[in-house]
Amino acid sequence: MTAVARRCSTPRSVRRRVLVAWTATAVSVISATDGAGQVVADPDAVFDSGAFLDPAAFRIYAAAAGNWRSLDESVVRYTARIEQRIAAAIRTPLKDRVVYRNETAARAFWDRDYEPVVQVLGTRSRYPGRDIAAREGNLDWLDDLPFDQPFEPGGDRLLFGLADPDDEYFRIDVDDRAVYETGNAFWFAHPLAAGAEAHYRFRSGDTLTISFPDGRSLTAVQLEVLPRRADAHRITGTLWIEPESGALVRAVYRLSRRFDAIRDIPELQREEERGSFRYVPGIFKPWTFDLKMIAVDYGLWDFKVWLPRSMRMEGEAAAGVLKMPVSMDLAYQIESVATVDDLTNDGSVAAPTPDLQEVHFDTRAEALAFIAELLSEGDAPYELMDESEEAARSRESFLIVPSERSRVAESPHLPPPIWEDAAGFLSDDELQGYLESLAKLPAPPSGRAPFSWGLGWAGGGEIRYNRVEGLAAGGAFQAELGRGFSVRATGLLGLANLRPDVHVELERSTILRRLSLEAFHELRATDRQGFHLGVGNSLGAFFLGNDNGDYYRASGAAVAWRSPALARESFELRLFGERQRSVAKETDFALFKAFSEGWTFRPNPAVDEADVVGVEVRLAPWWGSDPTRTQFGLELDARGAAWRPVDGRRDGSERYLETELVARAAVPLSGGEWSAWRLGAQLGAGTIWGRAPVQRIWQVGGSSTLRGHPTAAASGTSILTGRMELARTYHGVGASLFGDAAWAGDRRNFDGGDFLYGIGVGASLLDGLARFDVARALNGPSPGFRVHFQLDAIL
Repeated sequence: MTAVARRCSTPRSVRRRVLVAWTATAVSVISATDGAGQVVADPDAVFDSGAFLDPAAFRIYAAAAGNWRSLDESVVRYTARIEQRIAAAIRTPLKDRVVYRNETAARAFWDRDYEPVVQVLGTRSRYPGRDIAAREGNLDWLDDLPFDQPFEPGGDRLLFGLADPDDEYFRIDVDDRAVYETGNAFWFAHPLAAGAEAHYRFRSGDTLTISFPDGRSLTAVQLEVLPRRADAHRITGTLWIEPESGALVRAVYRLSRRFDAIRDIPELQREEERGSFRYVPGIFKPWTFDLKMIAVDYGLWDFKVWLPRSMRMEGEAAAGVLKMPVSMDLAYQIESVATVDDLTNDGSVAAPTPDLQEVHFDTRAEALAFIAELLSEGDAPYELMDESEEAARSRESFLIVPSERSRVAESPHLPPPIWEDAAGFLSDDELQGYLESLAKLPAPPSGRAPFSWGLGWAGGGEIRYNRVEGLAAGGAFQAELGRGFSVRATGLLGLANLRPDVHVELERSTILRRLSLEAFHELRATDRQGFHLGVGNSLGAFFLGNDNGDYYRASGAAVAWRSPALARESFELRLFGERQRSVAKETDFALFKAFSEGWTFRPNPAVDEADVVGVEVRLAPWWGSDPTRTQFGLELDARGAAWRPVDGRRDGSERYLETELVARAAVPLSGGEWSAWRLGAQLGAGTIWGRAPVQRIWQVGGSSTLRGHPTAAASGTSILTGRMELARTYHGVGASLFGDAAWAGDRRNFDGGDFLYGIGVGASLLDGLARFDVARALNGPSPGFRVHFQLDAIL
């Protein structure tokens, strides 16, 4: 029989206090842990002094390592309100497209002797193809509930208690084979585990003063964790340690090298050697994960125990060209804590108030039903999920959920999406500060497997098709030089002209920026933003004979400053010097035109062959991640250059300044996140001052500027473009009506009657990630229907 302390009357204001006083006895009928797996501190531990770069680092590390090896048994139980936010997106040059998001709010009742009880206050998940809004009698939402167990005091604080300190993920005294035989596909060397000095060096840093409302303060000391070599199994970062207790107060860290599944998991290496992945298209390899940052923060409860406050994780998963940034937020609001100091002589926790009475239960079901009754508020009753339900059986915590399931998706307790600021979570300014602190740490030397090479998409190279090269394919070589430096070389050979493309790049990459030195001899498109050497135009050229690009060859060198590798490329500054030459059309083959008598690709226009020196700047911010709200983006391109003709027919040099500004917006009109009417708009304007080579003259026509018209339907030193479309989207698939308008010419002779127009219908996947259009020109020299395929459209 189970006894429960119960107040004679239980208004909302006291229900939670009653449950805290009651949880220890009520849950005793459920189950108990065996207490195994704890690590006991070794008072005789000896550390390698060579791993510490200063005496203070040794003292701080010894305290922190001793604290990590000991189990904090001071917390008997606690209650916390927990909020969690997750988002995953597909990254493209235009914007990040959110393909999964979840917001969850829960209340957790944790007891050191029993399994936790979790009250689900609200949860909401969204992804294309499925809208998981809980409905009466439908538990689909629970299958996607990402939260299970609350933080366990005494667990590993570096991972916010999400793993056991004795787990094989943290074993650093075994080789890879022993780790994988345990069934763990990934592990990393924990910096506080025994023997960590063989893998890391440590250095002390600044102090952090934490002030409390009552005027008291506490000081923590910074301990930098510096891996001896870059490796996917080692981290680099900073730990903030309270020196007296050795408690971890704050941590900011990342993997010291990108994790490559096939390279870093021996079993997958063997599968690759056996050819098990031969049916995986090379464009979707390798499979990698790069941890941009994990930041954890703890608060001191009543100056007695450290309990979690917040956690932020940011990273990027990739399958070849497919990049998926992933973010997760956790925020804890501690409501009550019972420590060993609160225990009575018989080992129970003293009741918070004296006017309590005991209620006895004969079965577990009765006890947990009583919990649900105490948690019920107004017209929102709660109930224990029965273990006969499959979703409940898969959980390690006991779940209490609303009797009316549909309430969880619209719960007022839900936090806002992860891209919005909210109380309890890290702000954008705090995140930027943490990233800057990581950027200040020295880059580790290169570890094993410092280079890779391969052919085609599978090796990081390229395959493309156009009327100059025909089918062109090549490979890539990449080597990690250590200290953040890497070298990458790509080569490409066109089968139609048998002329190679070569690009060599030496790059210095940090978490905040990339600096590179480049040398190249390569084919270029006159419109850099048209992606005419990309997959979309290559498919259109090979199958339909629609090659929308005009090309020239550039040979030279450049220095570039770009966005960091784990961010969308929103800025670039580039200084260059190069020689530009004409190239000719070399093929007339397109699959669907093979039997069209007399059909040929249009000629590739000649360019001004010139030596050019200049600077170019590109800024491309994008605001808004939520497709249910307005999204807006700008793209500013500016180039200033001086050039001299190669043939020497003119003396002296010419100078020009070229600028273009494009604004884009996507506005929801009605409906929800995955099923809605949306309006897309784009306006652009550009002009050239001075005399530019002919290859810099603006052109309109094709999928990027004017659908329904051929490339170079109009050209000139200035350009105006606009498009409008109305789209109906349903779970990631959209259909739209659109209209385009564009003008190109001399701005001094502008005439609104010279605009060209096109209209059409289109279909898109994942908010414009892939787009197929059928358009008709309404005026101009070439009326008729045209088919366009493009990647990375507005809608």
